[in-house]
Amino acid sequence: MIPHHNLYMRLTRYVVLVLATSVVSTCAAALPAYDVNEKQTWSWSIEDVDVTPARFTALAVDQEGSVHVAYAAGAGGYDLKYAFRPAGSAKWFTMQLEKEYSNFATNIGIDKKGNPHVCFTPRQMRYASWNGKSWEVQQVDAASGGVEYSCSMAFGSDGTPHLAWYQTHTPANTLYLHIKYATLKDGVWMARTLDFDRECGKWNSVVVDDEGRPHIAYSVFPPGELKYGWFDGKEWRFTLVDTPHQGATRYAVGLGVSLAQDQKKQFFMSYYESPYSADVHESGMLKVAKLEGGKWKITVVDQVEKTTGWAEYNSQIAFDSHGNPHVSYEDGGGLKHAFWDGEQWRVQLIVGATGEALIYSSMKVAPDDTVFISYRDPNDSILRVAVGRPMAQKIAKSAAVAPDSPKH
Repeated sequence: MIPHHNLYMRLTRYVVLVLATSVVSTCAAALPAYDVNEKQTWSWSIEDVDVTPARFTALAVDQEGSVHVAYAAGAGGYDLKYAFRPAGSAKWFTMQLEKEYSNFATNIGIDKKGNPHVCFTPRQMRYASWNGKSWEVQQVDAASGGVEYSCSMAFGSDGTPHLAWYQTHTPANTLYLHIKYATLKDGVWMARTLDFDRECGKWNSVVVDDEGRPHIAYSVFPPGELKYGWFDGKEWRFTLVDTPHQGATRYAVGLGVSLAQDQKKQFFMSYYESPYSADVHESGMLKVAKLEGGKWKITVVDQVEKTTGWAEYNSQIAFDSHGNPHVSYEDGGGLKHAFWDGEQWRVQLIVGATGEALIYSSMKVAPDDTVFISYRDPNDSILRVAVGRPMAQKIAKSAAVAPDSPKH
């Protein structure tokens, strides 16, 4: 295993010598908490990462508390960039990995050695990995056709990477619109289509359990359903998690889905239910689903305002050291943090709405329970990270959401 001070030194040396590292000092302006009872809550500050306009941020935290962010940077033509904040430091280091693509989404994961890996979708499935000395970039499933929208990744206990993405076109440029999955075996990516059910997989999230078996949550859009698939050791199995409560023609579920497993090995997912027709002007919902006894128990955490753009739907679920779930999400151009305090859901407003709907947020919880959320600032489009530190604080009843919220 490569110690992180070595990774830090190698990354820093690599950036200085090859890509001319830019260093951005943090801005430590504290934000007031949205809620104010004697339970744990989080106090927030904001750090500047990169002054270049950012899109589609993806954040990960390693076991030492270092923070890693992948993102598309630029305006018109987009570069894939990577930012690194070593544990205990107040500075961000940024570097360019690839340049001059059209629009693409990103995701990031950390392997068992603490090395970052990035998937991104510039009309193809591309994969960048840090090998301890340098970045390596490759195309996955090169002959299969066009790739757009989201991708996700996870690592097995043996370090094997697993990828999921949305293939939109065949090699002949006809529509395909299905979820793809691949794992790396003996240096070769073994790819397959997971589900041929309508347009499935625009939003996807993959997790690998302790036995090395992948689990994937993904949207089926239309008709706007949420599905869950898992490999049982012999074959893939699939089940329906949620369906629109207002009918398939007006609402959809599974938008912005994020799948995670807590310390007790229970699966949770966060996602939106929202109108997806331009003539529907009603609120959507942020939901959390928990797998119990083979069935998904669904709770509405918050009401949200959304329009019809797919890039608005970003949610991320993760767990603190007590096993309590946290969710970052976006509401009408505002950035929010919801957390379960052991009795009910609490909500904090991190960044207020300004009229710009696209924030491109991503969240993880560090081993010391610090919450990190990357996002594009709606005021100036630059990359910032909100840092939430745990503290004891009184919490107002108005900020609470009861656990027996309506199911649908």
